[in-house]
Amino acid sequence: MTLRIKHLSLAALVFLLFAITSCKKLPQHVGDNLQPSNNFIRVAFTGNQDIVSEVERIDSLSTNFSSLSLLGNMNDPHFGNSNLSFYSQIGMTSNSIEWGDGAVADSVVLQMVYSGYYGDTLDQMSLHLYEVLEDMDPDSTTYYSNTSLEYGNELAYCNFEPRPKTPSNIEDDSLSVAVLRINMDPSFGQRLIDNEAAVSSNSAFQEHFKGIYLSCDETSETGSICYFNLLNTKSYMRVYYHNNSDTSFCDFNFSDKYARFNHFEHDYNSAAAPISFDDTASNQYLYVQSTAGVRTRLQFPNLAQWAQDLNTNVLINEAKIIMSGANGIINGQPNDTAMFTQPIQLIAVKAKADGSYGLLSDQLVGTSYFGGFYDPETDQIWFRISEYIQDLVLNGPEAEDYGIYIYTYSGSFNAKRWIFCGPDNPDTTKALKLEIYYSQIDD
Repeated sequence: MTLRIKHLSLAALVFLLFAITSCKKLPQHVGDNLQPSNNFIRVAFTGNQDIVSEVERIDSLSTNFSSLSLLGNMNDPHFGNSNLSFYSQIGMTSNSIEWGDGAVADSVVLQMVYSGYYGDTLDQMSLHLYEVLEDMDPDSTTYYSNTSLEYGNELAYCNFEPRPKTPSNIEDDSLSVAVLRINMDPSFGQRLIDNEAAVSSNSAFQEHFKGIYLSCDETSETGSICYFNLLNTKSYMRVYYHNNSDTSFCDFNFSDKYARFNHFEHDYNSAAAPISFDDTASNQYLYVQSTAGVRTRLQFPNLAQWAQDLNTNVLINEAKIIMSGANGIINGQPNDTAMFTQPIQLIAVKAKADGSYGLLSDQLVGTSYFGGFYDPETDQIWFRISEYIQDLVLNGPEAEDYGIYIYTYSGSFNAKRWIFCGPDNPDTTKALKLEIYYSQIDD
């Protein structure tokens, strides 16, 4: 059974980790200043018989005020189809708007600054822009990756090929960044011109126009996910108009004070080589995925008994989880790591009985000690979990332990995933392992 995820706790833990490690001198890790002579240090490698692993779906995560807004549809032979969309409020850039006598809307454009992509940008995307019909509350409502709001009028539909690396040239605006410009229905602009009350204040405008929802059609190709920075000053909605005396435009913008959240959907059944979820017997390959996708749980049920069988006190000098990327053909399908690039960082947290999280004590030593960063030269990610393993040893074989969850970092605003070798991988040089340096201490 998949445990329900409490992602606000995860975000809070990550924030707490960086706050603690940057503001406080921390105690040294297990084994420091306690190591005996090297003659007494031994090495143990635990493998398939000592590591229990499983891949689980993530229920949801908070995407409130995500730094990037994600949009697109992508097919992955291992993770299936991912459909990413987003909601956002828009506000006025002035206290009120005076359109002038005889004002007529000429066009309306939604412009969004690219901040990256994931997948194949050569594939065409089909985008829909809708008007949100429900109130959005940035102050008292937490929006999750599975939150949906009612939407109505389609304000735009367009086909485009993403160009996230190509700076845009626009007649009335000199840009050094890449943007997507969406031509909206001009009648929307006329609607604002004809309704003076709607633009009398920002609160009146957001009551009249509650926000936008952007989504993409499902593609038969690989597809891609685009990252947009709505908080860039070059991201806005612009109404071009003329009146009896002039031609002008009026901008409406995004803000970190307005509600904004990402919506994620995953169809794993559509994968050509589907993931085996919640199956501790399937340990050849393990998976992590951003955008409220999947996580891996690791448990070490035999370690306490191993230490007990040594018949001496055991001091863990160092313990590291070492994960190696899985490349080539996996379950009959290629793993294209050039297309689906690896995350630069993973997160490891201690699992609790109710599915919530706790900091691993090793994290408090600092990120350089704890690890979690992808090394392209070795195609590996490791975590140092010495204190966690020492606790397992001290608590004994009968103690309850729910293991460690492995996630991608910044999962609310990037679309990356990683396949790595599990403890039962036939390539023993790359199989997941727990490397333990320990000392036997006589009473």
